[in-house]
Amino acid sequence: MQKLTKGKITLLFLIILLLPLYLSSQTKIKVVDIENNLPIPNASIYDRLENLLGYTDDEGTLCLTSHQDKILIRADNFLAKSETVGNFDKTIYLFKDNSDKNSDPKALYFLKKMWENRNKNNPDFLPNYKFDSYVKFTLDVPSDSIKFIPDPKKKLDSLNNNIKKLLEKSKVFIGERTMVYEYDRRYGKKALVTAYKAGGFDKPEFFNIAISQSLVNDYPEILKPRELQSNVSRLVDSLYINSRKTYVVYTYSRGKSETQFYRNLTVFIDAESYALVKLIGNTSKVSNVYYEISYAPYKNIWYAETEYMKTEILSSSFIKKINKILPKGLHSITRLTTTATVESHFLNFRSPEIYTSKDFNGYEYEISKSVSHNVDEKISSLRTDSLTKKEENTYTELHRIFKEYKIEPKLRFLRSLTSGELELGPLSMDIYSLFSHNLYESFRYQLGGHTNYKFSKDVQLGAYIAKGTRDKEVKGGGEITFYINKKQGGELTIKAETDVLPIGRTKTKYLTPKDELSAKPNNIYNSNYFTYRKFELSYQQDFFKNIDITFSVDYQRQRANFDYMFKNYDPNAWFNYVNTAIRLRYAPNVKYIETVTGKSTLKDRPPYYYFTYSKSWNLFENSTATHRLYLSALYSFMSKWGTTEFIGNLGATFGDTPLMNTYEGMGVAKHGNSIWARFSVKGFQSFETMNPSTFFSDRFISFQFTHHLRPIRVNEFKSLYFALLYKGLLGGMSNKDYHSLFEFEVPRDYYQEVGFEANKLLLGFVGVGVYARLGAYKKRNLDQNLFVKLTLDL
Repeated sequence: MQKLTKGKITLLFLIILLLPLYLSSQTKIKVVDIENNLPIPNASIYDRLENLLGYTDDEGTLCLTSHQDKILIRADNFLAKSETVGNFDKTIYLFKDNSDKNSDPKALYFLKKMWENRNKNNPDFLPNYKFDSYVKFTLDVPSDSIKFIPDPKKKLDSLNNNIKKLLEKSKVFIGERTMVYEYDRRYGKKALVTAYKAGGFDKPEFFNIAISQSLVNDYPEILKPRELQSNVSRLVDSLYINSRKTYVVYTYSRGKSETQFYRNLTVFIDAESYALVKLIGNTSKVSNVYYEISYAPYKNIWYAETEYMKTEILSSSFIKKINKILPKGLHSITRLTTTATVESHFLNFRSPEIYTSKDFNGYEYEISKSVSHNVDEKISSLRTDSLTKKEENTYTELHRIFKEYKIEPKLRFLRSLTSGELELGPLSMDIYSLFSHNLYESFRYQLGGHTNYKFSKDVQLGAYIAKGTRDKEVKGGGEITFYINKKQGGELTIKAETDVLPIGRTKTKYLTPKDELSAKPNNIYNSNYFTYRKFELSYQQDFFKNIDITFSVDYQRQRANFDYMFKNYDPNAWFNYVNTAIRLRYAPNVKYIETVTGKSTLKDRPPYYYFTYSKSWNLFENSTATHRLYLSALYSFMSKWGTTEFIGNLGATFGDTPLMNTYEGMGVAKHGNSIWARFSVKGFQSFETMNPSTFFSDRFISFQFTHHLRPIRVNEFKSLYFALLYKGLLGGMSNKDYHSLFEFEVPRDYYQEVGFEANKLLLGFVGVGVYARLGAYKKRNLDQNLFVKLTLDL
């Protein structure tokens, strides 16, 4: 026997030491016949570029020694099939041309029981619990998506090669996050972000990049019975996982091409509890999403132990479209596939835990005040695997690139544009109100803003000044806000302002920046305004985490800026009011997060409910006592036909009051004798065929129905977006004769209109709509009932 030298012994030791690491990096693929669950030997497996990776052995298996995103499997007498590859070993089922297309009744039964028992098997079935989580988010582009240019002659050629070199050693992006999840059946849920980092960002907390949410014990929507009703489902195996009998169900729906499957899932179901044990597979009907989720048993429930989700962001078809506008030097980017991966690990699950109500104060999601302290130490303590060399390089490369090109300040600027505020040091300037137009002021210019967290985290100062080119008044206001209960969004505000408003319309609270921008066209063709001067004290707070309530008291003076007289009051007189009000917004599906800069919206979707009650007190000369109620609701429904949006409004004023404080019909139509003379821009939650300041009521009901049809795909680059609209208004007024010198109508008969829109035709947000007035207020000439408008889908 040959004597082993010291060097060979060292080499042998290193091989033994590194062998487990080598083996653990492999992904084991097993190919079987779906009809009989028998292995398929000698099946050819290719990478996404159709380079041969190898053949399956007699057991139908092949170990992939290199990382693969997608593979293609071919075998004699079987249909070819493409598969997404993740971290788990996986079994791939192949089909023959004559494969049975019927579902197995047992498989359907197990899938149904799994969904029906999801709440009983969920950790929320426990009285309380607590666990930690670690999440890694990456964006990656395979380096072979770009061809290397051996002899670069142009700057674009060199840029092409530099990008390829970068992708060979680095991913496009990486971010990590650690959190603590807490739950108590009595008090609710709490998710605290303890640390996060994002490649290239010095202060990632201001961008909320790492707050991508995982399922966190919720089953994916693709497992809903109605989602699987068009699938073929088969019981393919039973085995033991966690020493428990587990059924293996394979469910799929075939796509248009031979190798494409819209849905391709392997579902592991516990035989005793019908809990979801593991899910492997992908769905691509809307977007290509690949799942690998495993659950672990704990005291008669199952909690998510690991999640791995991968989503294709940019496909080759998209890049072909981009290549039409790229310089020819970059046309080598033709097989680019950008994938986003979210890898989550849930650790240290424990129950029972002892909690008090104080532990759940504030919003469900919160960023720890110490989130930026000892970040690397907190993250590394919860990592289950070390970062790869490529992932480590990503942090280094992104930090260098962000510094060199000053990307973070530019992203802050873009973020400011979407929020409507431009951050200038300790000041945030309101950019959505810089310019507007109406027929009373003509062009209105406004400069204003407020201080931000850099000035103070406890106090905010705000002010604005405005001037129209037609009227002589200078408008302006100022306010100071004290943050006195941050856990519940408590804000005490003192405000004073002098400004103008259209009659019958008041400033709407709780509008988002996007809503405010969309509402800019509402007053373009309105000329009837009144001046108000107001001093207000208000307190706002979020109750029960989804109910926002504002209490206010104000002293206000109003004067009409048009020919108008209320009862026998002097037409030029100022009306004086002391008003008290309560305003409420209930949004059950909205999720907020408490950040270092204040409350931020994490998830926002309907329904929304609004309620306002205000009382005017008759305490001064030229004053009236009234009660005013306003209710509004917005719903949104999705179906196979598209998305339906419904807005309902109800208002009532009890007591006599000038026209300024009644309800205007929200007409936004432009005056004109022909269709093209009336061509304008669509409003926001408005009536497109109604002229401004023509319909008023002190009690009304209205609704707006909009159905957005499912997009119609013209080709791989273009889709058409159509919408159908129907709107109605009915109102009344107790004493119309109290209002004189000004002509208007009361919608005692039902006002209605219909519309058809083709949206996003230009620039991704500009479209066109046609609207028609119907019913009692329809005019004799058809031309006078039609309005054509631009639509802006912001």
